[in-house]
Amino acid sequence: MSNVLEVKDLEIQFEIDEKYYSAVKDVSFYIREGETLGLVGESGCGKSVTSLSIMRLLQDTAKVSGAILYNGENLLELGPAKMRGIRGNEISMIFQEPMTSLNPVHRIGRQIGESLMLHKGLSASEARLEAIELLRKVGIPRPDEVVDDYPHQFSGGMRQRVMIAIAMACQPKLLIADEPTTALDVTIQAQILDLMRKLAAENNMAILLITHDLGVVAEMCDRVAVMYAGKIMEQGPVREVFRNPQNPYTIGLMNSIPKLEGPRMRLQPIEGNVPSVRNMPQGCRFAARCPYVMDICREQDPGLLGAGPEHISRCWLQADREVQTQ
Repeated sequence: MSNVLEVKDLEIQFEIDEKYYSAVKDVSFYIREGETLGLVGESGCGKSVTSLSIMRLLQDTAKVSGAILYNGENLLELGPAKMRGIRGNEISMIFQEPMTSLNPVHRIGRQIGESLMLHKGLSASEARLEAIELLRKVGIPRPDEVVDDYPHQFSGGMRQRVMIAIAMACQPKLLIADEPTTALDVTIQAQILDLMRKLAAENNMAILLITHDLGVVAEMCDRVAVMYAGKIMEQGPVREVFRNPQNPYTIGLMNSIPKLEGPRMRLQPIEGNVPSVRNMPQGCRFAARCPYVMDICREQDPGLLGAGPEHISRCWLQADREVQTQ
């Protein structure tokens, strides 16, 4: 399978008090056709900013460097007109909060049909009929009636389904889903995930799933990339990373999950705080919170090192493991 998306050495800098600081740095990953990659980490680690950079929605507020290759073409080098032809058509995004992402003064049908008229050249009446069919596909009852309703007339789960309908309208090759199950109860969450899985299979669509919920990653994803303070700390197949995590940060995330089976034990939090973007450490960004920290961790960033087939980890402990296995 070929790579639909390949991000290489992505760096995103924001200006604060007339000085630029890196919120995301040295981020690289890829997504193959029909594959789902989970991007996980604590709030503020750079997940959403990374997704917005792929959609080229940060160009006026940040410095973005590196390469974002979509089918081999660098999106960062495209002109505005060509990027508009890709955004919402070949690459779509489900934004994090549907209540603030949907326009409250426009009817649902119009919001779904907008991209169909823009990218597919449909008339208003044709777009309305297609919007009704899309609402039916995402499981909204009475689609021919509710197509003329406003967002505030829908529940949270129904609004999320509308967002999926908008994102899927032009049958994109890549779907970016930014925490699509946030604030939904577990029943609705399961329905939304099942719907995304079904639509992805029908269209051989690649998905970048951004979440902080490791349970969602285990259920939905083929591979996972773990982010911390703007850098990828570990990346690999979901089963391999979950069964055999190599990075101390990944291990900390796994240990902080409540266990439903076995003896009751206190949760193990990750001590300390995420470093400020204005004061990132010189070496490993997790060094101040890592229980295995060494002197070299505070001085040098280890880079991503091999931990297995398609499995990499940013940790000096991994360098020791590589030496021991040679």
